[in-house]
Parts: sequence; structure tokens; C-alpha cells
Amino acid sequence: MSALSSLGLILLVVCVHHTLSWSAKYAQGERRVEDKNETMIAVSEFQYLKLRQELRELKQSPCNDLIGWIPFQRRMDGSVGFYRNWNDYMAGFGNPSGEFWLGLDEISRLMKLGTYELRVDMEDFDGNWRYAYYRNFHVGEYRDNFPITTSGYIGDAGNNLQLSKVPFSTKDRDHDSHANSCAVAYKGAWWYTSCHASNLNGKYLRGKHETFADGVNWRDFRGYYYSLKFTEMKMRLRA
Repeated sequence: MSALSSLGLILLVVCVHHTLSWSAKYAQGERRVEDKNETMIAVSEFQYLKLRQELRELKQSPCNDLIGWIPFQRRMDGSVGFYRNWNDYMAGFGNPSGEFWLGLDEISRLMKLGTYELRVDMEDFDGNWRYAYYRNFHVGEYRDNFPITTSGYIGDAGNNLQLSKVPFSTKDRDHDSHANSCAVAYKGAWWYTSCHASNLNGKYLRGKHETFADGVNWRDFRGYYYSLKFTEMKMRLRA
């Protein structure tokens, strides 16, 4: 075994131990889901300051790529309906090992830990992958209807989610700037303006579709008449 591979093995063992120790520390009495090498957490308010320091230590460690990302949205097979009401999007739904939405309440609470970055991975039905990365990502509070702000785009999918203080809308809570409801028109729930360049919570239409912009769409990747096979949105605390 080469010195490089030996070092890699040692690092992996250290990271796994570090991850398990950290996970066990916060497992008691909390909802925690682990999917492959990613850990999603939901903790109570009184633990946030303590958890902030823990996450920052992990962020600065070699283990960051193993556990740093927190997924909060995934589409992959159409098994979960995403055309839902405001309360569902606040609370979250689905199965974190498959299709799911973490919940606006939880996403907003996690913002209290610090400044986040965002990555969106996506795949079409031909096996083509694209990504969009935003250096800055923030979701505001309930009182402001969970507004999103993103900036600092890098990627090959197209900059279709750079927004500033745009509130979230659902079919029963219209907060967009269009005269009509974008959520109703495009069968989704999203940070709509008037209306969208992306619609990742739209209908799972399995590739090409005849209806306009109501699928799992990312405009600059496959356009408004193509519903993607896979999408995953995930955030990571910046150091």
C-alpha cells in the first residue's frame, strides 16, 4: 500500500470516528437522518450556540466534505407529491432517503448557525449532470414568508436561482409579484417572482412535456418543456 493510500485510509478512519462521535452527541431526543455521507440535523433552540461551534470545528477539519452538506430538497422518482399547501412546506414531508422537503421552519432555524452556501445538483433522463453553486445563501423567517437571498453563482447549469429577499409561495399562500398565483399556474411551491427561472418543486413529468414551465424545470439546463430526473438542494455552513 502506498504512503498516499495509507494516509487516505487513516484520514477516513479519523473522519468516521469524528462523525460518529458528533452524531451521537446530538442524537438524544432529536430527529436526525443520515443519508450516505450526509447528515441532516434538527435540534432544539437551546442547543444552537453549542452546535454552531461543533459545526464550525467540523467545517475546518478534513472531514468537511463527508458531513458538511445538509440536503433539504430532493426529487428522484416522482414517488412523493410536491404540489402541497403552505403548512406542508413549513413542516416538511417525504422520506429523507428518497424524495423529501426538509421544511421551511427547519431551514430558517438552521440559518441562525451562521452564513451558508448552496449547491443544487441536477440530472436529466439522458444521464447529463449539471450543478449550480451559490457562495451566499439565506432563508429568512416565517414573519417575512421565508424569503430567499442568493448570490455568488458558479456552475454549468445556469444562474436560475439568484434572488434577493423573494418570499416563498404555495398554492394557498400567494406571495409572488405576479397578478395571478405562480404556484397555481406552474403546479409547484417556490420562491416565485413573476414567475420563475427554476421550479424544482413542480410536477414530476419525466422528461419532455407539452405544458409550459410546470415540471421540475431549470430554464438554462433543459428549458421550460423538460422535467428533470433528479434534483438535490443542499446547504453548508461556511467557515
